[in-house]
Amino acid sequence: MLTDLQARVSLKVLIEKYLKGRHPDVDLLTDIVQDPSRQVPIRGVLEGIGQFNNTQFTQQELELIDDLLYLYG
Repeated sequence: MLTDLQARVSLKVLIEKYLKGRHPDVDLLTDIVQDPSRQVPIRGVLEGIGQFNNTQFTQQELELIDDLLYLYG
């Protein structure tokens, strides 16, 4: 299971890979993910990826997303 810091870093990597240069609020999402006093916006990030990027996740990314959804719902 991921620690909170690992989850935040992993989500930031997904944001940079799939949303950087495509999503207008990428900097805001990144700031929220890096702020430990805030809830991790996993659903918002996934919605953004679905809206701005039509891609297939790798098996490792799917497992990571599953873990993130389990942790942060």
